[in-house]
Amino acid sequence: MGMKIDKLLYLSILIFLCGCNSGVFVEDFLPGEQMDVAISETENRKELDFKSDNWRLIDITPFMGGSFTTRAYTLDGEPVSFPFGEKEPAIVHCLGDFIDFCVEKRGGNKLLLTLNENLMNEDVTMLIKVGNDYKEQQIKTLLAPTRKFQIDSVIYNWKEFEIHEGAVKEMESFTIDNKLSTPVTFVVYPYRESAREIQFYNPANVWEEELFTRLLGIPLPEINIPDVVDSKPELHNTRAPFGIMEQELDTPLDKKLSVEVTVDAYDKRRILILNDLERYSVPYTVYISNPGTGKKRIFSGELTSSRPTDYLILNTSIE
Repeated sequence: MGMKIDKLLYLSILIFLCGCNSGVFVEDFLPGEQMDVAISETENRKELDFKSDNWRLIDITPFMGGSFTTRAYTLDGEPVSFPFGEKEPAIVHCLGDFIDFCVEKRGGNKLLLTLNENLMNEDVTMLIKVGNDYKEQQIKTLLAPTRKFQIDSVIYNWKEFEIHEGAVKEMESFTIDNKLSTPVTFVVYPYRESAREIQFYNPANVWEEELFTRLLGIPLPEINIPDVVDSKPELHNTRAPFGIMEQELDTPLDKKLSVEVTVDAYDKRRILILNDLERYSVPYTVYISNPGTGKKRIFSGELTSSRPTDYLILNTSIE
């Protein structure tokens, strides 16, 4: 009889515990262990419906790509601490140089995800953790890249345009020791390695090409750069990608041009091939904007150009 009472008591306790646990877990707020969500610029808002309201927003972290800071607000815009309490409505704004993403818990069983901007040149994966004291689950959110900034205008400060004269660049040098009793002649190509070199420079900031590819896209957009005509700057059709600090442009010089150099019998000569350069510097300002978000940015600095215009061959004796 005592054993039957013990069994009945044990069974009652078991049923009671099951009833308590079912009260905790019967309102399973999300099915499965993880939910996958994709957001793009064309569909930048997703509303997730939870099965119950017994959960809170715990954490938001980047799984792949991107970096940002998080700020939490009430629905009225007042700053609050994060993570939130269970059933507490609030907004988390994830904001960085290239990411703008909002997570809003506006009701007991609804979560609103909004993608404002993803300037990374790849998808960014965000892990949103939700849960309660008994269970935590993840919402894996894929943020597709959004539209890039565009160049609105480029302004050069012509008053500070400066031409630097008398510059040369060594293209090649070598020594010929003619031990023969007759002269020797050989051919050089003074323009074979010639190129126009330009540099966008800003002494106040470290130049990061990746910054410009994220803002402006790949390939980088081109802008008009000045040419010198009759000792004056003019804008024609010379263009260069904006965002690459140092770069080389083609020149109209004949790279196949050959010049003969002769060294006399029993003579030792050092041959130095130079290019005469047309050099200038001018301050610039580039204005860009994003048509999707309305954001604007300004980049300024100094553009320098070094263009080969002629050649010079020095043939000096070596004692």
